[in-house]
Amino acid sequence: MKRVLSLLLLLLPLSLVAQKPLRLYDQMSDALQSVFCDYVAAEGEVRFVSSPYGQYVGHFIGNTLYGWGYFLSNDGSQTFGQYRGGKHLFGITLTSAIARVGSADNFVEYDLETGNISRTHDKEGYHTPPKEYIDAVAAGQPHAGFYRITYDNGDVYYGEIYNGRRHGYGIYYWSNGDFWYGEYRNGYRQGYGVLFKVDKQIFYGKWIGDRKIEE
Repeated sequence: MKRVLSLLLLLLPLSLVAQKPLRLYDQMSDALQSVFCDYVAAEGEVRFVSSPYGQYVGHFIGNTLYGWGYFLSNDGSQTFGQYRGGKHLFGITLTSAIARVGSADNFVEYDLETGNISRTHDKEGYHTPPKEYIDAVAAGQPHAGFYRITYDNGDVYYGEIYNGRRHGYGIYYWSNGDFWYGEYRNGYRQGYGVLFKVDKQIFYGKWIGDRKIEE
């Protein structure tokens, strides 16, 4: 059976075989995500804060940023995701030219002009994208990108795309002003994220499609 499957894979076009995107940044496991959410639920409170650096809406524990939040800097950059100990733990940072997805040490950096990965970063510093990624882009094969998509109803998605679908991390803006940051799989919300309402309410946890899972 394994021999037959191997032969079938050899006969398939490469674009159909290589459907799984490269893992280019570390992610928190579901178990750690669940513990993080439980701790924020028990200890955190939502605040809207203006500072000399910008505006933040999200969780605090005591006087420290800890939980889910969104920061709009005075220079126009935006940061979405999870905070711990006053620092951004994981998420998306947007400037006018680039998008960074991942943690402070381990992230990918997208060029917003092309939508493609320009470089990656780990504890050893910056690196060019893996050869497999460069080859996939050159051959027109499925590869990770970061794009803005505007829908007919006025909603906007700004985030990672793979093979034409929302896949990875992104921000979805509804036309009523609400927005959601989190993880997507094959076009649907699948994983942990946070919903920011216009009235400053925040709902966070694990989503599958349009439904928040009660854990």
